[in-house]
Amino acid sequence: MKKLSLVLALILVLTCGVLAACNDDADTSSAAESVAESKAESKAESKVESTVESTVESSTEEASSEAVSEEASSEAEVSVPEASAPEISGDNLAKGKSYTVSGSGVGYQQYTANLTDGNAATAISADNNWFAFYCNDGASASDLNAPDKVGYVIIDLGKATDVSAIRINCVNNTSWGIGAPKKITVSLSEDGSSFGDAVSIPVDTTDSKSYWTEGALEGKAQYVKVEFTLDGVFAFLNEIEIY
Repeated sequence: MKKLSLVLALILVLTCGVLAACNDDADTSSAAESVAESKAESKAESKVESTVESTVESSTEEASSEAVSEEASSEAEVSVPEASAPEISGDNLAKGKSYTVSGSGVGYQQYTANLTDGNAATAISADNNWFAFYCNDGASASDLNAPDKVGYVIIDLGKATDVSAIRINCVNNTSWGIGAPKKITVSLSEDGSSFGDAVSIPVDTTDSKSYWTEGALEGKAQYVKVEFTLDGVFAFLNEIEIY
């Protein structure tokens, strides 16, 4: 009887030991799995954060690049520089010189004043004291000399000459439908075909007024191109002087 009791006790002790060992293995396995899961989650979070940061940086760089591109585009669209105040001296180099006009070159009706004869009009008049740049849908082709509302005069000075200033006599009179031009620019050439960068000449928008507008030039030229961008149907002038 005592032997049986000892055997049973021994079996019980061995069983408890086995169960304890199994529990330890399970705890160890569970701990290992927990550590592995923690590492995996950490790696996943790190990858997500890295992806987000990369996306944000990429978007920021793209936005910055677009801003620079827009700024460059905006700068490219800036109008031509305005000529500074001229220092006018010496003889009028354009006086008596020949010139060509855009379009038909005839001008509108009686408004065909000679632009280099040295006779500047001093009053607004409806006669050939003034020259008209004209553009109007449906008008006779023989009258149109400002195609697409841009008309120009190219003055031939006879030989390449240093130039420093230009003067243009203009008129605005909205009651006659003659508004101020939208823009006046001047460019220089020695061969008559390749012109340099244009400079903008100031435009006076005062109504019912004849006036001189002036601008400084810098360079050598035989040909001087004066270009008018119309704001309406007409732009009027009657004399161009080059110094």
